[in-house]
Amino acid sequence: MTDLSKLLQCKMPLAAWVIDVEQSSVPWCNGAAEALLADSLGEIKSGQRMIGEALKERISLYLDGVEEGKSLTFDWPFISKEGIHYSCTGSVISLGQKRKGLSVEAHPVMTPRLSRDDQDVGLLAQFETLSFAIFDENGVYCDSSKCFKTHFGNINNVRELFAATDAADSFMSRFTQQESLSQEIMLSTLRGVRWHRIEVSQNKSTQKIYLLTHDIQEDRDHEVALYRLNNYDCLTNLPNRNLLYHQLENALVNASKRQRAFGILYLDLDGFKIINDNFGHRVGDELIQRVAERIKGSIPSGACLYRLGGDEFVVVLENIDSIEDLENIAKNIMQNASNTYPVAKMEMMITASIGIASYPQHANDVDNLLKNADAAMYRAKSTAHNMYFVYENKMADNINAHLTLGGGLRKAIEEEQFVLHYQPKIRLPDESVVGAEALIRWSHPELGMISPDQFIPLAEESGLIIPLGEWVICRACRQLQEWREAGYRPIKLSVNLSSRQFMQADLVDMVQRILEETGVDPKYFELELTESMLMADAQQSIEKLHGFRKLGLTLSIDDFGTGYSSLAYLKKFPIQTLKIDRSFIHDLGLDCDNDAIVKATVAMANSLNLKVIAEGVENRTQVDILNSYKCQEVQGYLFSKPLNSVDFALYMDIHGFYNVSVAVENDSV
Repeated sequence: MTDLSKLLQCKMPLAAWVIDVEQSSVPWCNGAAEALLADSLGEIKSGQRMIGEALKERISLYLDGVEEGKSLTFDWPFISKEGIHYSCTGSVISLGQKRKGLSVEAHPVMTPRLSRDDQDVGLLAQFETLSFAIFDENGVYCDSSKCFKTHFGNINNVRELFAATDAADSFMSRFTQQESLSQEIMLSTLRGVRWHRIEVSQNKSTQKIYLLTHDIQEDRDHEVALYRLNNYDCLTNLPNRNLLYHQLENALVNASKRQRAFGILYLDLDGFKIINDNFGHRVGDELIQRVAERIKGSIPSGACLYRLGGDEFVVVLENIDSIEDLENIAKNIMQNASNTYPVAKMEMMITASIGIASYPQHANDVDNLLKNADAAMYRAKSTAHNMYFVYENKMADNINAHLTLGGGLRKAIEEEQFVLHYQPKIRLPDESVVGAEALIRWSHPELGMISPDQFIPLAEESGLIIPLGEWVICRACRQLQEWREAGYRPIKLSVNLSSRQFMQADLVDMVQRILEETGVDPKYFELELTESMLMADAQQSIEKLHGFRKLGLTLSIDDFGTGYSSLAYLKKFPIQTLKIDRSFIHDLGLDCDNDAIVKATVAMANSLNLKVIAEGVENRTQVDILNSYKCQEVQGYLFSKPLNSVDFALYMDIHGFYNVSVAVENDSV
């Protein structure tokens, strides 16, 4: 019975509990201990079982002078109400606040008093509360405990316990080669297939097989839940940063051995913080889910998508042939991003900036590969939205500059280190000056003049675009008053609003307050907005635009043709002007498609009684074509570069004017 004794001494589950000697209580015990101690300890007080004074004094004697983690030098014999003998051993633990406690485990002891003929009956009596069964040497069922029958039902052979035939064959094959067996395996129960821990031993004298089972399905479920919690994003169900690093480490090893390449795409959503701040986290979370689904459907089956948290995602593709494989994924993602996302009964738009890096071309380790892809992503974000860049060495320096500028941006706003420059607008066909566009610049005390494409993304990401945008409106209104006080006729100024600024709930009130404080007549002030910001929530945009119109402001759509607006909405927006983006003007006269788009846009605007202005005009050919299309206004380097306020005043003196408009946008000089 040596083997059987070993089995019974380590049967599952062990009863375990903790004794708080100072409080004379058992603050914790597992289920097995709860059943074992039910009639063995004192009364229950405040939800805890109490221990008697005699036991407390006995344990206290052993605890004195014993360090934490050490086992006590005595065995504590214990007999349960079923007559099973246990050896209870304890180890000293800390209960906090310099108090010691005792962690106890109860190990059953096999008593050798049963005769060979009575052994089976005795075992069943002792283990009636456990899932215990006896089979003959061929696996034929002999007898079992009530707990076993309740759990598995009536069976004829041990093979019926196994969920799969090959598992039963493997079990019997292994058991014939060894006298005892312990493993975790799936068994068929009355509740379905569940994970169990089994212990098997054979009586050499009778050839009987003794099987002890313990249902561990809940433990397995807990392990799976814990694994998912640690390795998967709960919002999108995508693998998270932990699994990303695991895959990248494996990919690095495989690529190194096989001399292959692999790469990553680092994605960051454009303007997501604006949506989160203005619509709330529920809307933001739903948008993240829709974006994750869209990206997952845009990448090849061999690529893996991860969410790092917030609005950051990473795509990993192993065994690439060239960097073009990664670029194709980026292009596919951007192409699919052009469609709107149905979120919270709204049609929302959001794009992503993407950075690309590959092993071994751009880095030889995981950390630098991620860092370089991140640097390429920042380059894409600072250049324009919905773009991708492949990593180049100089991008790491750009990131350092990016962080340096970010640290001084708040101080720059407080100290008003920003200035407005103005570029004239020209009326066709007489080419007289009728307005100007103002471009914001950062006059850094150490770095000199910094263009908007370097600091506007920082302001958007940090939320500082709100105070910066308010400063621009205030400065533009003050400039109106300064020109008027200098003797110039009243002119119209227009300010380009950022996406996040437009989402401000109190934006209309803020503009009205500034107009009143500076004394500017609203009819001389104009706001420019982009298609994408208007279409993010078209209905709310319409309401806000009507609020501006009630103030008497003029409204225009900037960069027209680059967004994804609906013509059905265009006629609902209370706007007066369309500005055609410079990308359509650049190849005017050289690209038939661009010619057709510009001509159709001007014709459509004229039919809707909207004024049209074309930006980026650099040569006479463009002017002649736009004039023939009946485009009302143009601007560009052909007539003047952006000028500071003093030089712009001189420009007006030289050329004469009767109506000047000023806008602010984040284009480079």
